[in-house]
Amino acid sequence: MRMAMRQLQRRARYEQDQLSAAQAEELDTIAKSDPDDHAAFDAARHAGLDLIAKMNLDPQIRLQTEAAWRERAVTARIEALIARDPGRATEMLSAAPVAGDRQAGDPVVDPRADLSPDGIRRLLRQARAATMNRLIEARANIDLASQNAPDAIANTGSYSGTMPNAADFTAVYGVEEGGERYQEFGRKIDAGRQAFGMRTMLNLAIQALLSNTASGATNSQQEVQTNPDLLVEAAKRNLGARTADPGAYVRQVFSAVDAAWKNVSNTKGYQNAMLWSVSAQRQLGIEDVQPLPNSIAEDAIMSLIGNKSQREATRALSRSLLGDTVDPNLRMSLIKQLIYVSVMMSLQ
Repeated sequence: MRMAMRQLQRRARYEQDQLSAAQAEELDTIAKSDPDDHAAFDAARHAGLDLIAKMNLDPQIRLQTEAAWRERAVTARIEALIARDPGRATEMLSAAPVAGDRQAGDPVVDPRADLSPDGIRRLLRQARAATMNRLIEARANIDLASQNAPDAIANTGSYSGTMPNAADFTAVYGVEEGGERYQEFGRKIDAGRQAFGMRTMLNLAIQALLSNTASGATNSQQEVQTNPDLLVEAAKRNLGARTADPGAYVRQVFSAVDAAWKNVSNTKGYQNAMLWSVSAQRQLGIEDVQPLPNSIAEDAIMSLIGNKSQREATRALSRSLLGDTVDPNLRMSLIKQLIYVSVMMSLQ
C-alpha cells in the first residue's frame, strides 16, 4: 500500500512538473504573440487544457486547475495587449463588471470571460498605469522636441531625440488642441529644415530670396513649393546667426573650420584657425568678419581680468591671439571683436 502511494505521489509530482513546464512555454508563446491573433491564442490555450485532461486528477481539482490555466492564459494575452496599446486594454477591461461570476461568452473573442473579478481589477490597474506612463512619456517627448528639435535640425539636419507624431499630440492635448499644436510643431520643423538647407548659401543669395519672396517672384521650383513664411523665417534665422556670432556659425557649418579650432594647442594653431574662420566668413559674404567664435573671445577677455595668482598662466591665450597676429586687417578685426565682446560682457 505504501509503495503504491509513493508511486502515485511520484506520478503526481511528475505530471505537475510536466504541466508547469509546458504551461510556462505556452504562456511565453502567448506573451510574445500578437494579442489580436485569436487562432494562436486559442491553440496555446487548448494545448494547456489538453495536458490537464491527461492528468490523473480529482474532478473538482481538475476544474480548479483548468480555471486557473484559463485565467493565466488570458492574463498573458491581455498583458501583451497592455504592452502594445494600454488605452485599448483599459477600454476593454472597463466594460467588464468587477463583481459576480465569470463572464459568459467566448473567451477567445472576449478575454474577460475567463477572468475573475480580482483578475479584472488587477489588470485594469496595470493598464491604467501603463496608459499614464505612455502619456507622461509622450508629453516629455513633445516638450523636449518642441524645445530642441527645430534648432537641432536647423544646425545639423537631424534630431537625435524621439520625434512625437500626431497621435502623441492628440493623446496628450485632445483632438482639437493637439491638432493645432502638432501643426505649429510641424511648421517649426519645416522652418528648421529650410534653415539647414541655407547654411552654405551666400548672404547675397539669401537676401535675394527674401526680396523675391516679398515681391511674390520665384526663382526655383523649391521656392514655388515652399511656404513663403517658412522661407522668410529660415532666411532670417541664418542671417541673424551670421550677424550675432559669425565665428561660431562657420565653425558649426564647415567641418574644416571646426577641425582647425580643435587643433589650437599652440600659437600657430590659433593663427591657422582664425584664418580658416575668416576665409569661410568672407566666402559666405559676411561683411562684419569676426575671427573668433564669441565663446573663445569671452575666454580671452576673462584671461585678461583674472586674479593675480592666475594671470600669468591665463594670459597665454590673449598673447596667442593678439601678440602673434601679423596680418594688420586680421589684427584690427580681432581687436574690434574683443572690445565689442568685453562691452557686451560688462552689460550682462
